[in-house]
Amino acid sequence: MSNEEFNGFCICVHCDTKIDHKKGVPCRETDCPKCGKKMMREGSYHHQLYLKKKNENNENCSSDKESCCG
Repeated sequence: MSNEEFNGFCICVHCDTKIDHKKGVPCRETDCPKCGKKMMREGSYHHQLYLKKKNENNENCSSDKESCCG
């Protein structure tokens, strides 16, 4: 595969599956082959928001897993 053909990855934030992005097909229109949920373009604006929110939730959680917020 040449660099011109490589278009990054689609990722599933639910089960951490990662597949090659197909040119012309938005990741959000692709179902995860593992869990069936919608995928997200790795490094996209929405992926960055997801990671930021996930990090904020992890920082706000206490060390006690039962009282963790997510």
